[in-house]
Amino acid sequence: MINQAQVLGRIGKIESKKLSTGMNLTNMSIVTSKKFVKNGEKQEKVTWHNVTCFGKLSEIAEKYVQKGDLLWVQGEMDTQKYTGQDGVEKTKFSILANEIKLMPKAKEHKPEPKTESYNDGFIDDAVPF
Repeated sequence: MINQAQVLGRIGKIESKKLSTGMNLTNMSIVTSKKFVKNGEKQEKVTWHNVTCFGKLSEIAEKYVQKGDLLWVQGEMDTQKYTGQDGVEKTKFSILANEIKLMPKAKEHKPEPKTESYNDGFIDDAVPF
């Protein structure tokens, strides 16, 4: 059986804490959107995803991930049932991350410098370098 989720979106909220066991925990919300046309009108569906990181991955997220960053997450889908303040039983869906990748920011992305070389086809095996 497979239980795997992948999300690429922007960080909305990020909170880290240390559990009583000493393990680090980071909770993040990531927003994704899908644009489509319905009845001739452009529309957009926005979805918020809850993501949880533990241990070393949590430490990495806490150190390098900030609100607004573009982040790719892969992990396992998890559900938790709880009773809301209104007394109604609810289900929370989240991704338990096992891999994250911080995507480069547009203004930080610099193209590789071009290197040009000249080869006139002359090869001299007598030259030792």
